[in-house]
Amino acid sequence: MGKMKHIFDKRSIKTVFIIYTLVCLLAALLLSLILSNICQMMQAQIYQTYQVRYEMDNPDRIIGFDSSDVSEQKGVVIYQQPMSLFEHFTSFDRTVYEIFGVLSVGVYPICFLICLVITSFLFYKQQMQKPFVILDKAAARIAERDLDFHIAYQKENELGRLCTSFEKMRQALQENNKEMWRQIEERKRLNAAFSHDLRTPLTVLKGQSELLAQYADKMTAEKVIHTADLMHRHITRLEAYVETMGDLQRLEDIEIRRVSMPFAELCTQLKEVGMTICGDKQLICELPVEQTKRVCVDFAVVLRVYENLLANAVRFSESKIITQVKVQDEFLYLSVCDDGKGFAEKDLKNLLKPFYKTSEKDDDKHFGMGLHICKILCEKHGGSIQLCNQTGACVTAIFRQ
Repeated sequence: MGKMKHIFDKRSIKTVFIIYTLVCLLAALLLSLILSNICQMMQAQIYQTYQVRYEMDNPDRIIGFDSSDVSEQKGVVIYQQPMSLFEHFTSFDRTVYEIFGVLSVGVYPICFLICLVITSFLFYKQQMQKPFVILDKAAARIAERDLDFHIAYQKENELGRLCTSFEKMRQALQENNKEMWRQIEERKRLNAAFSHDLRTPLTVLKGQSELLAQYADKMTAEKVIHTADLMHRHITRLEAYVETMGDLQRLEDIEIRRVSMPFAELCTQLKEVGMTICGDKQLICELPVEQTKRVCVDFAVVLRVYENLLANAVRFSESKIITQVKVQDEFLYLSVCDDGKGFAEKDLKNLLKPFYKTSEKDDDKHFGMGLHICKILCEKHGGSIQLCNQTGACVTAIFRQ
């Protein structure tokens, strides 16, 4: 029984419906023949009862004929007028006999109708009811924005595939919701970090403007120039902050346009860009021997991430930078390592956050957004970014093709 059920689970609704229909027709036909034969047997039993009774009461008469019209000629009996045995039936037996006669024919449409109703009920109960209930409940929960559930239906027919499609839709909606909340939380953290970093230049500008307003007539020309220069530097810093925030907004709206290109050409262009950015630092490019493959990536996005990683590596390296490019499965891996001090333990957990800066040099010139921008671009490209320490710091950008 379980094996038969498993076979039905793999068949299409159309095939199962045809099987149910054939079984319904065969069952209806067989049941009709049985009931019709029973009705005919009941008729025959009533008839035989009267036939036997008549023969016992009139042993010299031939059943079925009227003996009053019999003439004898030389020992030959000639029957002139037949007589029906039904005339001897009681009214009740005649009614029962006629009912069985009608039923012997009428059972055919009755049985077919009953089998059709039963088959339809069983087909709906076994093939349609469960997936309909599952889909109805799923649609209701999705309408209520409750996506924390799973749609499970094991059959591999059309309704099973429909349930699978519903589950994929639910998962996509849930992932979109998670991504939306992640972006909202990311935006909150970004705004908080931005507000925090704006306080310093705004405080300086406010203090210097108040100083000029109160003591401008008492300050020397050199002091005024120094104050103006300080205010100019902080205004420039504010402009850079605003431009950075605009870049982040544009990054969120960017569309990835993958284009197929030879892997060897990609490596050549990355090497040329690397040599330009590294300047007097030694650049070592580790490329795979096999370069006959093609890659399908948005080269502009890959190049921007590569430039940011190289710029960071140049700032913190001692003398050399090592890059590695490889293709594995459906991903392009791009690694940039330096021979500097490497990442501090606390920095490994925070470097991908917006406006996070270490205590290293050039903090006033860099806002701590380079790796965060790389993270956004890699995720837009279906990949991720990984940080680790080897000889020095090492960052690996991953892009889905």
